Amino acid sequence: MPDFAVYTYTKQNICDNTLDDAQLETRCPLDNGRRRLVDASTPISISIPTRCSVGQLDQLPVELLIQVLLQIDIPSLTRFRGVNRRAMELVDSVPQYAALIQHCPNIIRAIVSIHANAFDCDTLYRTLRTHRCSTCTRFGDHLYLIDCRRVCYFCFTRRLEYLPLTVRQASSFFVLGADETQQRNAISTRRRLHAAKLPSVLSLPGRYCTAWGSQGGNSARKRLQLFDHRAVVQSLATSNLTKLDKTTREPRRFMAIITAPYLLDAGRQADWGYFCLGCKEEKQEDTRHFRIKYTRGDILEHFARHGKVKVMPRIPGRFMHVTEDLVVKPSS
Repeated sequence: MPDFAVYTYTKQNICDNTLDDAQLETRCPLDNGRRRLVDASTPISISIPTRCSVGQLDQLPVELLIQVLLQIDIPSLTRFRGVNRRAMELVDSVPQYAALIQHCPNIIRAIVSIHANAFDCDTLYRTLRTHRCSTCTRFGDHLYLIDCRRVCYFCFTRRLEYLPLTVRQASSFFVLGADETQQRNAISTRRRLHAAKLPSVLSLPGRYCTAWGSQGGNSARKRLQLFDHRAVVQSLATSNLTKLDKTTREPRRFMAIITAPYLLDAGRQADWGYFCLGCKEEKQEDTRHFRIKYTRGDILEHFARHGKVKVMPRIPGRFMHVTEDLVVKPSS
């Protein structure tokens, strides 16, 4: 369709300094490309040399073994994959894992790099098979990797639940009650926090937050353990951290975020989303905004709702939506 091909674009001249900009290929190289992967569209077929073993797992039927591997978190699955060649080929033969490596290896790199182990491989795949933001109706073109939720730019930069908490901040919600003061020396608030085993990640040093210039972003030199806000705070309305939130200028909001595709056709295809050229200068968040990204299906609906995109008169290189064509009638 001409409107789709000509009047959309896929990347903006804006650096948000999320995990996409963390040099993941250098920090976490993957060896998956060195061996032939099972395409997500092919039936399960495993042919592995018998000289390698994965212990008692060898006794399981292939179909059951696939299900077991899907229930393992990505960092653990990556470690298991490195045990020997048999383990490597077993993991690579999982169609869901193969689809992730084929279409979005940087998500795997990011998860391993920040130790995001609160969700398993199947949860990650199923999340990528959806496309809506988990807290609004827009296309969720990012993943919040602490607990594997789809999220759009507006939600992850503004909603309190996407503001991860440091150890000190999270520990403040585990203060001992008055009836427990005698045990204060027996267990610290930090130990109570870690005993709760809440979803958390270990951030990477680097620059975070949107950069409009050549450098930009806020520098973070230390790795921080960051806890999921929603898991720590029972009621987000009672959180006392709202006044400390810098939203788009808060580095922690960007430390567990990475762009993510929408996987279609049983993982055979990936839709990374499209921006509308007609909205490139718009800031109407409810309808038209330069930050809103659309799936292929959504962008076609967007054109149908707001009109065709055409070059603005007398302003070369600028585009706008027009609801109806202007017809110049010949003079009688």
